[in-house]
Amino acid sequence: MPVTASSGNWKWLDDWWRCPINRELQSELRDAWAGLKNGDLPSAWRVCQVLVKQYPHSAAGLDVSSRVALAVGERELAADLAQRAVRMDGQNFSFLAQRASCLLAMRKPAEALELIEVLGEGAQLSAGEQDTLGNLYSQAGDQWRALECFQRAAELEPGQSHFWLNLALSLQATGDLDGAEQAFDRCIALNPTEGEAWLHRSRLRKQTEQRNHLKELQAALTNGDGDWRREMTLRYALAKEYEDLGRYPQSFSELQRGSGLRRSHMNHDAAADLQAMEAIRSCFSRDYLLDATSACNSDEPIFIVGLPRTGTTLVERILGSHSDVFAAGELNSFAETLTTLTAPLKPRDRMDFIRLSAQVDSERLGSGYIDSTRPMTGSTSRFVDKLPLNFLYCGLIHRALPQAKIIHLERDPMDACYAIYKTLFKQAYPFSYELKELGNYYLAYRELMAHWQQLMPGIILHVEYERLVAAPEQQTRRILEYCGLPWQEACLDFHRNDAPSMTASLAQVRQPVYTSSIGKWRRYAKELTPLSELFAAAGLKQAELDRARSGK
Repeated sequence: MPVTASSGNWKWLDDWWRCPINRELQSELRDAWAGLKNGDLPSAWRVCQVLVKQYPHSAAGLDVSSRVALAVGERELAADLAQRAVRMDGQNFSFLAQRASCLLAMRKPAEALELIEVLGEGAQLSAGEQDTLGNLYSQAGDQWRALECFQRAAELEPGQSHFWLNLALSLQATGDLDGAEQAFDRCIALNPTEGEAWLHRSRLRKQTEQRNHLKELQAALTNGDGDWRREMTLRYALAKEYEDLGRYPQSFSELQRGSGLRRSHMNHDAAADLQAMEAIRSCFSRDYLLDATSACNSDEPIFIVGLPRTGTTLVERILGSHSDVFAAGELNSFAETLTTLTAPLKPRDRMDFIRLSAQVDSERLGSGYIDSTRPMTGSTSRFVDKLPLNFLYCGLIHRALPQAKIIHLERDPMDACYAIYKTLFKQAYPFSYELKELGNYYLAYRELMAHWQQLMPGIILHVEYERLVAAPEQQTRRILEYCGLPWQEACLDFHRNDAPSMTASLAQVRQPVYTSSIGKWRRYAKELTPLSELFAAAGLKQAELDRARSGK
């Protein structure tokens, strides 16, 4: 006869919570994992709230709830749940790894790396554990250690397509593009439904008539399983290969269909982006800069800002090839530090956040930002933060870090927007999948950069992509002089730099400077008419629109 509450013996409750075969608990766990795996975070989040409340002694429930909390941005809650799971089972590799992920997300890399090193010392790690460890090293910025782990995972279980995918991504990041292509081939052979592998493989090199994947891609589309994400990535891959082969109408057709799929499955308020930039211009005036009473005087950071696909990675590689500079990649550190300091002011919404961010103590913002980049930075006298969207914070950056350098990359508006439009980003840049939304965002960005220039004359170095690729030595000397760095020939040989690259330009930065991307939009002049008409109506002069053709 089962023990009931009426018996007065409450020990049964703890035993019931801990019972691994409790059917209801197992059902909740399955639902939470399914929601997380399928990207249905709202459903997974609802299940996890039940799990944490009803089964607080289930380590498995705490673990999956931590993962979902991290996915929805509740980092502190995720870290707490992970720590509770670790207290219950401190030898569980998965629980410890999740705790490390939370520490990395909370910008506590020193603590995370200490835990990651402990995990790496485990004897005879399984293929799955090696793969998890590789992802942790990658998140921590150590791509070479990550590569070693992914190689071991693929060696231990060569029949798992996921391990080959991670190995391929790691190989391309570290510059072994031939090895990456072979690993992508292996992944696709094992699992043709892995759309990400198809897209990355197409991007690795210029496709030729003799060597391409058009027939395979078309067959994969025909044999689709109804997954819109897979169809989207396949269409982006086809667009890339058609363009390489000079079949421009087919390329743009696939691009439109792929970008349309992405936009239709995205909840994005394009008007809110424009309102936010207008609010930034209103809140951050000359009075804001003049009102500064204290600041962080570090001269370590060099910010590279602008829009993606405008040459920001090229300038990062040039600077990162200097012996006194460390290329830290695309850091979210400044925005996250600002968010942390603004949170106690309890902003109601995005507009209120912008207004309240102007009240943040500048010295705390600057020093907090520098601290958040450690221990990745600090081994060289300077470091590069190449997050393009930091253009939103130029006023805050200069007031908090007046000794920091800010380099703004500009590119012909039509070339810039076409390059953005044809790139499938992961989570960033939601404005990039519809031409008019993209064009309006570009105009608002342009207006904001003009505001910063007027507010801070001579503070921001503006670099034109066309001039940079036409006269690389001249422009490189100009950049180094602005940053106060002595000339080094290595900066011109940036393509020999073996440092990992994680951006969409990872294949291009392995090549010397080239000018073939200038004016590429003209192949699609008809299809891009919504952009050119929008720019003309906004007053962009034709001479400016044609700048890409001459490189002047």
